[in-house]
Amino acid sequence: MAVVALPARADREPDDFFRMPWPAEGPASAQLLPKFRFLSATPARWPGPYRWRYNPANAPATFASTDVAVAALIRNLDAWSAVCAFTHVYEGVTATPPNRRLNEQPDFENVVGWETLEGRTAGVTYSWYTPGGGVRDLVDSDVILSPTLVDNVFQMDRTAKHEWGHALGLSHSDRGAMLMSGPPDTLYSNQVDLQYDDVRGCRCLYGAPAANPAGYACTVPAKVDLGNVAVGTASAPRAIEFANQGNGPLFISAAPPSNAGTLVVGGNCAAGSAVPPGASCTMTIAASAASAGQFSSAVTLETGDGPYRIDVSFQAVAAPPTGTQVVDAVEYLHAGFGHYFVTSIAGEIQALDSGALAGWQRTGRAFRVWSQPQTAPQTVPVCRFFSARFAPKSSHFYTASAQECALVKTGSDWQYEGDVFHVALPDGQGSCAAGTVPVYRLYNEGLSGAPNHRFTVDPAVRSAMIAQGWKPEGSGLGVTMCAAP
Repeated sequence: MAVVALPARADREPDDFFRMPWPAEGPASAQLLPKFRFLSATPARWPGPYRWRYNPANAPATFASTDVAVAALIRNLDAWSAVCAFTHVYEGVTATPPNRRLNEQPDFENVVGWETLEGRTAGVTYSWYTPGGGVRDLVDSDVILSPTLVDNVFQMDRTAKHEWGHALGLSHSDRGAMLMSGPPDTLYSNQVDLQYDDVRGCRCLYGAPAANPAGYACTVPAKVDLGNVAVGTASAPRAIEFANQGNGPLFISAAPPSNAGTLVVGGNCAAGSAVPPGASCTMTIAASAASAGQFSSAVTLETGDGPYRIDVSFQAVAAPPTGTQVVDAVEYLHAGFGHYFVTSIAGEIQALDSGALAGWQRTGRAFRVWSQPQTAPQTVPVCRFFSARFAPKSSHFYTASAQECALVKTGSDWQYEGDVFHVALPDGQGSCAAGTVPVYRLYNEGLSGAPNHRFTVDPAVRSAMIAQGWKPEGSGLGVTMCAAP
C-alpha cells in the first residue's frame, strides 16, 4: 500500500495487506504477517509464474489507455523480477473485478483493478494461500488501486510496486525507509525504488536470478534479547549464524567492533571476507554491565547485500545470592506451527539449539526461574504436560497452580511430565512480591489448529499477542507466575 500523507504513528495507519488461508484454517480472518526473512509463521510464495489480468473499469484519465496502464504495471512488476527469481505472465484484459472483501472466496483469477478506497489508502492487496507447514503456496492475489490517488505516473510507480511486493508474498518490512515499510513496525515510506531489505525479502522467497547471482542470509534475527545478566559478569556468548542462502558470495565489507559499549562481539565474520554459497560465518554477542538496569544497543554487519543490523537488549540484575540456583527458562518458536515453548532443562536446550528437534528456533527471550524450592521468596513447583493429540502440532502446557495441575491430570488428552522448575505465585490481583517479576500467560484460542500458550515477562509482548487474537490467562492482567529477578 502507499498512502499520500504519512500519519504520525505506524499503529494508526490503515492496513493495505490481507492474506487468508484457503481452505480456511480456523477463523477466516485477515492476517498481517511478519517479514519472511524473520521466519514468520506463514511465509507464502507463488509455486510458478504469477499469472495476472487487468480490469480497466474506473481507471483515472492518466491511465484511460489500457496499454499505458498495463505497461506501467509490468514495468513495476519487472523491478521485482530483476532482483529475484520471481516470474510473471500478463494474460490480458478481464471483466472480473478484483476481490475486495475479507469474506470473499478466492476465484483463482489474479486481477489488478480500480476502486475508490477508504480514506487516504492508495492501494490494497488481498491474497490467499494453501494451509500446511513450511512455506505456503499462494493461490490468489488481487490488487486494487485508488483512481483518485493513483492518478499520475509517480503515484503509480510508488503504489503499484509496493502492492506487487504484497502480491508476490512479502509482508511489511520492520525496517524504516524501505519500499515495503508499513505497519505494524514502521511507517509507510515515499520510496519509489526497491531498497536492500525489499530485495533481500524477495530473494529469501524466490532466490536470486541465475543471471544476477547474489549472496544473502535469510535467518538472521532482527532482535536479540540476552535476558538477565548478573552485574559484573559476562553473559554466555550468543551465536548468530550468517548462512549464505544465495547463489553468489556474500561479501562482508565491515564488521562491528569487538567492544561496543556493554556488548562484546566476536566470531569469524571478518571484514574483507566472502562467505561462499551454502557456507556461513558466525558472530558471537555477549553482554556485561557494571550496574543494574535495562540496556539496549545494536551491532551491524555491513555486506554487499546491505546492512544486517541486530538490535540487542538485556537486563542487568544483581547477582543472586549463593545457593539460590536461578536458571533461565529459554523461549523457542516453531515457525511452521506458530507455537511457543519454554524450557530450563539443559538437555532440551542443547537438543533444540543443535537442531536435533527440528523446526524450533530461539526467540531471543527468556525469564529466570528457580531450579529448587525457595523460602525467600516462597516458591511452588511448576508442573508440565505434553499432548500429541493434535500431531504434528504437539504442545506443552505449564501451570504453577496446584489446583489446575490436578485438574489437567484427570483428563486423557495431556500427559503429566513432572515438575520442571519453581516460581513464586502472584496474589489475587496479579501482583508479584517485591524482588520477583510477573510472568504473563497467553492462550492462542486454538487458532493454529492446536492449543498453545506463550509465557512472557515483557508487557509489550503481551500486548502484541493480544492484538493477534491470543487470550490472557491468570490473575489481574494475566499473571500466572512470578519469576526470579
